[in-house]
Amino acid sequence: MQAQKLWSQVAVIALLVVAVTATDAGKAEKQGGSAAKKDRRSDCGEWQWSVCVAHEGDCGLGTREGTRGGAECKQTIKTQRCKIPCNWKKKFGASGGVQ
Repeated sequence: MQAQKLWSQVAVIALLVVAVTATDAGKAEKQGGSAAKKDRRSDCGEWQWSVCVAHEGDCGLGTREGTRGGAECKQTIKTQRCKIPCNWKKKFGASGGVQ
């Protein structure tokens, strides 16, 4: 009876070791694959963003456009939503009236 219990414990430990080893090997393969993707993406330049342009008036919701260069880039132009705070004039000391 003791021998069976010992063998079952050894078998469980062996299975755990195999599972952990397989998991670590899978992680290493995934990390290697992402490094290859980063190398391909390195041909692309950094995104350069324009200023936010409000849809209506001079504040509120708007959009801005981003561009990047590179020979192998799939996406070179991207539009992003943005928001211009309506109290931005107060930060610069602008008065309410036009002079």
